[in-house]
Amino acid sequence: MARNPKLSADQIVQCAIELLDREGPRRFSMRKLAALFDVDPMALYHHVPNRAALMYRVVDTVMADCELPEASGSWQEDAKVICRAFRQLAHRHPGVIRVFDEFEDWVPAEHRITEAMYATLSSGGFTAGHIVRGARLLISYTENFCVWELTDWIAPYTPEMKTELSDSLAQGQFPLTTKLIDQITDVDPDAEFEFGLRVMVRGLEASRESV
Repeated sequence: MARNPKLSADQIVQCAIELLDREGPRRFSMRKLAALFDVDPMALYHHVPNRAALMYRVVDTVMADCELPEASGSWQEDAKVICRAFRQLAHRHPGVIRVFDEFEDWVPAEHRITEAMYATLSSGGFTAGHIVRGARLLISYTENFCVWELTDWIAPYTPEMKTELSDSLAQGQFPLTTKLIDQITDVDPDAEFEFGLRVMVRGLEASRESV
């Protein structure tokens, strides 16, 4: 099959990003992607070697879109801004972030984010070990929070969901859970995320002081 002059690798990558974000990784296929260009799926492979290579470029392209801050002089605030920037990226590209969560290869733009976090903690006077562990803690918290949020594990309860939870506790074996049911089901994802950031940053600050 001859190379289609209408296609380019960059076009395929951008269209794949849009398709993943619209339909999610489980419903994505090379056949669906090819249909958007009105070409046979094999035509795509003249521009990208295989699906894995396409996903590599997709993930790298989206990670490069993470808007990292300039150093403000406050490592605490800069660390939180990096985490918020990643969460904002996840909201813009929910499908691609779920691909990234399961992706096994490093991409250059991912190193850009971790490098920024290392630099932020380094500016705070942390030891090498604390820099690495602190960055791992903050980034893994953020990535996992985003995946839970995008899969509705962290989301407001509907009245029906609250009733289901209450009914599951009806035998009285979990009195504290029953007592806290209003707080458990009153979920504000923004507040939950910021709470976690504050706790971790304060914990890192305290650990630095104890070194």
